[in-house]
Amino acid sequence: MEKRFPAQWINLGRMEYDSASRLQVQLSRRLQHGSDLSGYLLFLEHPPTITLGYSMREEQERTWLRVSEEFLNRRGVNFFYADRGGKATYHGPGQLVVYPVLNLAHFGFSGRQYVAKLEQCAIGWLARIGINAQRDPDYPGVWVEKKKIASVGVRIENRVSRHGLAVNLSLEPNGFNWIIPCGIQGRGMTSVRELAGVTIDPDQAIAGLCSRFEEFFCLNLKPADQEEILGKGGADDDQGMVDARAV
Repeated sequence: MEKRFPAQWINLGRMEYDSASRLQVQLSRRLQHGSDLSGYLLFLEHPPTITLGYSMREEQERTWLRVSEEFLNRRGVNFFYADRGGKATYHGPGQLVVYPVLNLAHFGFSGRQYVAKLEQCAIGWLARIGINAQRDPDYPGVWVEKKKIASVGVRIENRVSRHGLAVNLSLEPNGFNWIIPCGIQGRGMTSVRELAGVTIDPDQAIAGLCSRFEEFFCLNLKPADQEEILGKGGADDDQGMVDARAV
């Protein structure tokens, strides 16, 4: 009989990027200190936010911005250095973000295998709704021809994962026009709504993605208690996980 790993999922709705980062750190500590769970899946949406991976600092930052700081300020766009891999990306309404906080020691995955599993989860769910997406050997993420529909950026620390997957459901592409997404020139972004001509309800997408995570990660997923997840500290901890920039 195939072993199933116990994990919990939760829909957090809209959450600021720095709050989500602190929550991931808090949950990762639980997993590192003898939790019975193999992990958590956090589903949420961010307000308009640009993040830069840890490979980009100071002078490189401006290389990936296509607009001025004043332009972003006027639109209330948040800006963070993140502790994930990858380069520049955009989050906003209409994008479903999935942060798997998983103890990878339970699964026996390498970092590369873990990223591939994340991509497979998105590809598997998209196939169920009639969208033929693929991985690209040259670029991370999930692609439909030359357009990216889901982005991947992770951090693995003490064998516990943070950050993860962002799937464009009905996200307007304007925010991506303000940056060079993931540092890739000459390629665009797309969404489920653009390709399928329908707006997918986030709850429907969450249910579908949970099924794919159960399939590809052999998880036994149960809903988490929101008060238990959010009510146990961590909000005041300064982990240095994200660095907010006023731009």
